[in-house]
Amino acid sequence: MIRVIDNVLSDKVSHYIFERCANLRWTFVPDISFGSEAKRNVPGFSYNFYLHEQFNNVKRETIVAQEYDYMAPVLLSCFDALGVNLGLEDVFRSRARLTLPRPELPEAERIDNVHVDYSFPHLVLIYYVNSTDGDTVVYENDKIVERVAPRRGRCMLFDGSMLHASSTSTLSPRIIINNNIRIPNGNNFS
Repeated sequence: MIRVIDNVLSDKVSHYIFERCANLRWTFVPDISFGSEAKRNVPGFSYNFYLHEQFNNVKRETIVAQEYDYMAPVLLSCFDALGVNLGLEDVFRSRARLTLPRPELPEAERIDNVHVDYSFPHLVLIYYVNSTDGDTVVYENDKIVERVAPRRGRCMLFDGSMLHASSTSTLSPRIIINNNIRIPNGNNFS
């Protein structure tokens, strides 16, 4: 199951989200995906909007950043546009990711570390904050089944058990909002 919807937000609102994300208090991370089969480190920057205490490995508390106030309506807009019966109570992690362009990388090395975010059933919702190159690549049976280009205002929903990877951009920084979502009982998203 992979769904992609464009223009989830109006142009003015998507530009506002871009401006807000560009000015976050980013934290440097040495590898944005922590892939177990890491080909190489993919350094970048991260910002947690929301992290449920059950998934906080540092301290048993839920993180709710002040900026989640403007990110929550984006998630709700994505759910509506995708036509899925999900709510904020189903989201257990919402974070922004920023990677810098690396035009010196050859094409064969631009797909980053292939991974799954969690080993239990969940959904992944990606909201693309800006337009650039650096596709999200999704795999099935070790073959690429989908490549989704970052376009401001686009969202992508897929089964979290699917292996996936970001791609390193060559043109400009790549900013996404990565959300992990519990699959509510009785819902089928296939």
